[in-house]
Amino acid sequence: MAQDLGMQAQQELEAFLEDWNREDNEALLDHLSFPHVTHRAGTLIIVDTPEDFVQDFKLLRSQGWRRSTFDHFEAQQVSETKVNLLVDFRRYDENDEVYADMQAFYVMTLQDGRWGMQYRTGGPRPDQTEASQLQRAEEQATTALHEFFAAFNAADNEALFAANHVPQAILFEQNFLYGENRDAAPVTVNFKRLREVENWSRSEAEDITPVHVTPDKAVIEFQFSRYNGNGERYRTVPAVWVITRKGEKWGVEFRSLMTPSFEL
Repeated sequence: MAQDLGMQAQQELEAFLEDWNREDNEALLDHLSFPHVTHRAGTLIIVDTPEDFVQDFKLLRSQGWRRSTFDHFEAQQVSETKVNLLVDFRRYDENDEVYADMQAFYVMTLQDGRWGMQYRTGGPRPDQTEASQLQRAEEQATTALHEFFAAFNAADNEALFAANHVPQAILFEQNFLYGENRDAAPVTVNFKRLREVENWSRSEAEDITPVHVTPDKAVIEFQFSRYNGNGERYRTVPAVWVITRKGEKWGVEFRSLMTPSFEL
């Protein structure tokens, strides 16, 4: 099942690239889910509806681009409504020579019975950056993740904000949240309600795995479990979070939650 779903998402992404290389903005809409999120240089670009989406191919051509290829796909987390894909891609110039050899991370979601790309972020491949830089970025991003959960378990929204960036976007199930300031969900949490509704006591992050790291960004897949007041685990959620550096601060900027894999 997971393999079939991963292949369906990959095929949709391949169809997206065919229309991309044809510079066909209208056709691209058939391969996207909305709201659509492009994450670049610590900035979230949110396109709410298909009517608002347009790719500036004239600008892309002025940068030397003529076509792109996908060269390797790796399905990460897979559910019935969401697939995470890590993809190697190349850009070619008018002489059909490679001028950019990069890596992208995509979140594909199922909307209205079809797969579409809903989130994308990219950067250099790991072998194009000094290993020491990547190690430091991975360590700092992972530290920010642990600080997030320490603040969450302390029900401390001030400390939680220190581990977050705003604006921030979150995808969970078929829902989308965009927190434009520190007081908005998902940046600020109503812990009183969380305890009343779920009898929540604490959350724990497990199986933390960085899958795409640059000096200023880390895409991290993991799962977190919630425990109730009796110490029982009542929910486990696979997730991917994108933690970025702005200035000297590392913080969570994008979150995508998969279908819970465990329910009590």
